[in-house]
Amino acid sequence: MPRTSPSIRQVPARRLSPRYLRFVLTGALLGVLVTVVAVVARGASVERPSAVLFYLGILLAGVGALLGGAVAVLLDGRRR
Repeated sequence: MPRTSPSIRQVPARRLSPRYLRFVLTGALLGVLVTVVAVVARGASVERPSAVLFYLGILLAGVGALLGGAVAVLLDGRRR
């Protein structure tokens, strides 16, 4: 029977790159939050606030997701 050495506990390396999905989702949520604040601030001056909220929410969520992804890429580039 071969002799085995005592097992050495290896600690996994820490992940240094940002988690892209979290940055993208955070940007999208911030875009939706900006939309809600903008629609509420406009108040009664909009005829159909639900339609404005929907379309502007989709637009700003996409912009926020792109900006969040760009921030993650920039942070990842700095660490390399």
